[in-house]
Amino acid sequence: MSESIHIEPTHLFLADVHLGGSILMGENYEKGLCSLINYAAQKKIQLYLLGDVFDYWMEFPAQKSEKTPFKSIQSPRETTLPPLGSSILDTLKKYNQACGPAYYILGNHDYWDAGYFASIGCKVFNDGCTIDLDRQTVCLLHGDGLPTKKTRIRGNLITPLKRPILHTILRSASFITLFQYFFAPNQAWSMMKAFSNFSKKKEKPALANIDSTLKNLINFSDIDLVIAGHDHLARTVHTKGGKYINTGPYYENNLVLTYSKQGWVHAEWDERQSKLVVKEKPSYSL
Repeated sequence: MSESIHIEPTHLFLADVHLGGSILMGENYEKGLCSLINYAAQKKIQLYLLGDVFDYWMEFPAQKSEKTPFKSIQSPRETTLPPLGSSILDTLKKYNQACGPAYYILGNHDYWDAGYFASIGCKVFNDGCTIDLDRQTVCLLHGDGLPTKKTRIRGNLITPLKRPILHTILRSASFITLFQYFFAPNQAWSMMKAFSNFSKKKEKPALANIDSTLKNLINFSDIDLVIAGHDHLARTVHTKGGKYINTGPYYENNLVLTYSKQGWVHAEWDERQSKLVVKEKPSYSL
């Protein structure tokens, strides 16, 4: 496909926005994403957020208490929110009211959600989920967690996933409760941002292992397609049982994955012209 082709998809997938992770990702960057979400609402495009939209996101109980389990918080009035992304959250809420729920798969940078995303109408998943799309069974993941022989599909939930030990600790309820007990919100957010900047320099996901693991999931299950983000490398991997598509990072030229009757296409959001433009990405077989 030519890069100049303008497409109008029915489904839109994006990951790795990392809003708040850099001073370069400021007001204009946020406005650009809001314009894409508004475009999806106007065109009735189903929206899927595959994690790391925020960098970092952690909600705090309004009244900190060691007796308040983190995951029990359900009302936004009971939480203190990070000081970022208010425009995106307002725009998402309007999208959900107009089009039904956007799907939100929590990533390793925005896992510490205590119910706010659901309160604005998103359909939220801790690990991953499956959807049916034109007779395809599609598995949606962030990508930091990968399936093992213990992974099961229960309804449309896919769980559990295996993660690096540090990610497993950071997601645990015990760690979150202790962290929030010892640190006030502003202290915690500053520490998380510093840790995020450090970890992004150190993290180099093993792409061959990711591709091979997801290939096995596709070849030995009823799943036809896996879509994920996380490792910041857009690509399509073909296997005998289907394929795995990485969305690529949104922060790189507003990159997204689209689906229409013409098939699966990577595209870039052109805010000025209010359209999605095809961008070809690597494709190979395993």
